Amino acid sequence: MMQDLIDTLRDGQRTLVVLHDGHICTFDGQGVRRLYNIMNDEPELLYDAKVAAKAVGRSAASMMVDGGVVEVYAEYISQQAYDTLTEARIKVSFDKKLEHADFLDVWRKLGE
Repeated sequence: MMQDLIDTLRDGQRTLVVLHDGHICTFDGQGVRRLYNIMNDEPELLYDAKVAAKAVGRSAASMMVDGGVVEVYAEYISQQAYDTLTEARIKVSFDKKLEHADFLDVWRKLGE
């Protein structure tokens, strides 16, 4: 099922895709801001959810942990985010894991 999320992320040029209770929700725009809005407006969407995202940094990872996400895929993930997620025993897969400074460069290029 994670592959479906990854395909949706890539095919639709989305920044965030969430699978919750068998339903896939897609989001455009800034991924971190979108996660923040989800945490405030509909936090149940993240509980027991699988998430695919363009970029996951430490702030996004912390929100995913707090929200109860169980699995994460990221095209780009910072080392700090990876550590945060794995310490919370969340299954993580990614295309590229970057040190913080390199991640920030990618994050800026993605318009975050």
